Amino acid sequence: MGVCYIVGAAPTCTPFSPKEGDLVIAADGGRAALALMGIRPDLVVGDFDSSIAPDDLPIVRHPVQKDDTDTALAIEEGRARGYTTFVLHGCTGGRADHSFGVVQTLLSVAKRGERAYLVGDGMVGTVVVNGSFPIRAEGKVSVFSLSERSEGVNILGLVYPLVNGVLTNDHPLGVSNEGSGSDATVSVEKGALYILWEAEHAPV
Repeated sequence: MGVCYIVGAAPTCTPFSPKEGDLVIAADGGRAALALMGIRPDLVVGDFDSSIAPDDLPIVRHPVQKDDTDTALAIEEGRARGYTTFVLHGCTGGRADHSFGVVQTLLSVAKRGERAYLVGDGMVGTVVVNGSFPIRAEGKVSVFSLSERSEGVNILGLVYPLVNGVLTNDHPLGVSNEGSGSDATVSVEKGALYILWEAEHAPV
């Protein structure tokens, strides 16, 4: 199974090139960004409160009054088609509330044992729950606790290591670490971590 790309309507979107077997979903107004890249989405999902529903593409329409975001609903559509790796473009750099909501969506994906990446503004983010994540970065790397308390945190291979540490969601101890371009690992025994590093593309 390939990668499910989901493109939102944020004002900036990092270009990407889907491969055979990948699925591209436009979350409502995200098809404008896809059009600029010359990519035709396989599916458009949304309530179409800020855009016109296309008549030449498959769509899944949701009511404006709903209990989830267009991005989260797009992930559900990808999951229903068998995808477990999601890359989100055009979901940052717009409204702050939407950006925070996407981080919560990444947490939901990670709790299911799946992987989601948030790409934008020169950084890539992902969430790890009770597990580990290998990373290769040359610039800034930040690690935040989404849990009230994340225990058994190991940050190895970065300039500032942490061994069997504790991160909390009210103190940004893990902000602005540094990668050296070599292999590094971030892991947590109990809790959820949001990892952000400088990169233009997700490692898929």
